[in-house]
Amino acid sequence: MSDPAGIAIVTALATGAVQKISETATDNTIASFKDLCKRVFARFRETPGAQEALDEARVESDDPAALEKVAVHLQVAEQEDPEIARLVAELRRAAEAGSGGSVTNTINGNVSGNAKVVQTQDINGDVRL
Repeated sequence: MSDPAGIAIVTALATGAVQKISETATDNTIASFKDLCKRVFARFRETPGAQEALDEARVESDDPAALEKVAVHLQVAEQEDPEIARLVAELRRAAEAGSGGSVTNTINGNVSGNAKVVQTQDINGDVRL
């Protein structure tokens, strides 16, 4: 699961943070994530090595090797449990939709003295300079 969406899902499972999947998670995404957590955690408790991999990833959530171990167990769970596969596919779509794409900012002219440049994504409310 070396793709960005897969990594986001595994990291979210390890940290419990749905924001790892999408910073703008909808209520449906949150509900699917909670359901996936319940199913995966129950399954991992009964699977040799899976719970240990998840525990390690919880402690070392920035360690790619620890996350990859969880990813391997998650892939097996997806193959054996259609509901886990459905939830992972749904969260994968949310992660891919929430990636936001790329942004290019171009500034022409001299930016010095009292000139101000602001780069932002979403603003809720007023901006005063």
